[in-house]
Amino acid sequence: MNTPAPATTSGMDPKLAGLLAYIIPPITGIIFYLIEKSNHVVRWHAAQSIVFGIAWIVLWVVFSILSTVLSTVIPILGAIASILIWLVIALGGFILWIVCLIKGYSGEMWRMPILAPYAEKIYSSGTAPPA
Repeated sequence: MNTPAPATTSGMDPKLAGLLAYIIPPITGIIFYLIEKSNHVVRWHAAQSIVFGIAWIVLWVVFSILSTVLSTVIPILGAIASILIWLVIALGGFILWIVCLIKGYSGEMWRMPILAPYAEKIYSSGTAPPA
């Protein structure tokens, strides 16, 4: 027997809200974190979306700098290595984003590897832990 998910402050279906929190991280994560006051699962996914989005931006900036340096120091080999690194990062990030969308829609409070402790800090700063 399925128990209905707790209502959201916005009146939106909690599964849809969990999914939408990841659509454009960290922007939609911030929006849902600020809007949602009652549903802990949606708030968790919103907090995790914020952390994922910020980590993604930082990762792209760091690897952009490293790629530029590598391509300057070792022109041809550095350019090839940079392209391969970008492909791995882009594919990995895309797969992780798809997993987040699925987990957000499932209503499961899934913990993203490495980033979950940071999301926990955001999540716990605004709400009491779920019962």
